[in-house]
Amino acid sequence: MPEYVIIVIVGLFVINLGLIAWAITDLLPRENVKYLPKTVWIAIIAFIFFGSVIYLLAGRGWDHKPG
Repeated sequence: MPEYVIIVIVGLFVINLGLIAWAITDLLPRENVKYLPKTVWIAIIAFIFFGSVIYLLAGRGWDHKPG
């Protein structure tokens, strides 16, 4: 396997880990998320490659408080 392919794979893996960390730290304190319960979002983030991107684009809810 060419060296550049290994570098790309490792780079995607590192980017994915960073996005997983960002998505989970964004998800846990939120009171409202869209479409699915938090536990399902955690499973999507953890087990689907770039599931964190799906959460960040589609699943984030509104945390605006009235007043």
